[in-house]
Amino acid sequence: MSRRFLPALLAPSLALVLAWPSAAAAAPSPTLHDDNPNGKAGDWYTGAIPPNASNDKPVLLFVQGLHSDYTTWTASDDFYTAAYNAGYRTAFVQLPDAEGTGGSMWTNGRILADVIKKVADYYQVPQINVIAHSKGGIDTQAALVYYGAHPYVNVVHQLGTPNKGSELADLAYSDWTWWLAEIIGMRDDAVYSLQTSYMAQFREQTDSRAEARKATTYMGAGTGDDGWFSPTWFAHAILPGSDDGAVSLDSAFGLPYGIRSFTDKGSEKLSHFQLRDASKTWELVRPKLKLASAGWSEAGAAEAEWTDAGSAKKADQADRVPARSKDDATSAIYRGGEVDGEQTERIPLEGGLKNVMIDVMVADEATTVELISPSGKVYRPEDGEAVSDEHGIFGKAMHHVFSIDKPEKGEWTAKINGKRDAYFLLAAVKGGVDLNWQADKQVFKKNDTASLQLETRKGKTKQTSLQQATLRRSGSGKGTELKRLRVNAVSDNEMNIRFQVPSEPGVYNLSFEVTGVDESGAAFTRSVNYNFAVTDDDGEIPLPE
Repeated sequence: MSRRFLPALLAPSLALVLAWPSAAAAAPSPTLHDDNPNGKAGDWYTGAIPPNASNDKPVLLFVQGLHSDYTTWTASDDFYTAAYNAGYRTAFVQLPDAEGTGGSMWTNGRILADVIKKVADYYQVPQINVIAHSKGGIDTQAALVYYGAHPYVNVVHQLGTPNKGSELADLAYSDWTWWLAEIIGMRDDAVYSLQTSYMAQFREQTDSRAEARKATTYMGAGTGDDGWFSPTWFAHAILPGSDDGAVSLDSAFGLPYGIRSFTDKGSEKLSHFQLRDASKTWELVRPKLKLASAGWSEAGAAEAEWTDAGSAKKADQADRVPARSKDDATSAIYRGGEVDGEQTERIPLEGGLKNVMIDVMVADEATTVELISPSGKVYRPEDGEAVSDEHGIFGKAMHHVFSIDKPEKGEWTAKINGKRDAYFLLAAVKGGVDLNWQADKQVFKKNDTASLQLETRKGKTKQTSLQQATLRRSGSGKGTELKRLRVNAVSDNEMNIRFQVPSEPGVYNLSFEVTGVDESGAAFTRSVNYNFAVTDDDGEIPLPE
């Protein structure tokens, strides 16, 4: 698992200075097409026609991501200005996210398909190119595959699209975090549909359809963050493998028929939100924009790192996407709940750790946090102003961060004081025991049997056991203890878990802890959140009512 406890210091590159002239002319304000007088969803904008516009360049439609609006592309360091100065005709869409509540790919895709057709008609072109950030790439897939827009789109360029979902969305519905996610308003149809099991089902349904391959799809991704205290910084400890602070590389490159366009910008690592900055990625996207008549050039084909032939088997096994890869390991401890007064959490740490980073997220800036070592030393959060981004799943949370090298062995105590608040405590451990786990599949029919395999690594253990497992149906209230959980201890460091999935369709999170004693006799804890879905009789996963 990728964990960067300190932000990288990135020096500006000469290539960036040359590729992004500071004297670029400001683009005139886009023109609103107010097709929804009662709201924003379904409205669209057209950019000004550049003086150097040419029919030899495709029309570009920009699609925003989760909880964003069209200003994603028109604010500072914007793609609109870059495209305008390069002579491209442009358009922008407003999806339900612009009104404050994110829509699923089904809601957004239907609206987007209508706008795609309107933009092509407005500019009198047979096909357009789409540039989509984050979930906008999934909304675009839905528009093309399910709502009849594929004849109108030649090229799609995704920027940090969670094609396999995001573990952050899983956590928003987990037993540890649902209080906080509820308070900060980040649980809606958009986040629900980004859970990894829901997206596994979407991939299985979508990738086998001919419409999915009608447009050439490029996939761009990053592996950076926005610095200390930023939402993308803390997410590194949660997401598997390399990631951009919101989406893992495995998810961003999750289309079996997609073409890997770029990862970062040379040596400069890009965060999820920097991917939409023109100075970072416009010159990486621009060479891949094509007219409808241009087809798929030999140069474009050479860029493909994944091909249909090499990935057909992978697409056929979408319902067997593992919760985590075999080579990935969990070294995180999760805690969470409501706060009304003082809440105490205890965190056992084994000896020999290189570092522990503890991030306590709350909704109210008045809530205070302190950390106490086993010997009684009191730690205050690191000084620094939290960097927020309201569009992220936990982007509105306040962060209280502790980073401790060679932490003292024993039981640490976190004290959280607040009123009518909630918290999510993440302790990312560097060194010590790693817990590797995997699941056979994520999508089930009702009353199927689920199976998980767990194994501790990078540290000998004398014994391990599984603590109370709480099962929570996403979108519902408080979770319930899963009593019919069968645990088979294969050895001191390996166990298998089996249980019967519920009969009620929906998405579920099984949250539990694995505890044990290392070879020195010190107690340790690691947390696991297993996201899975149960389909209805029609093979569908219903959205919450």
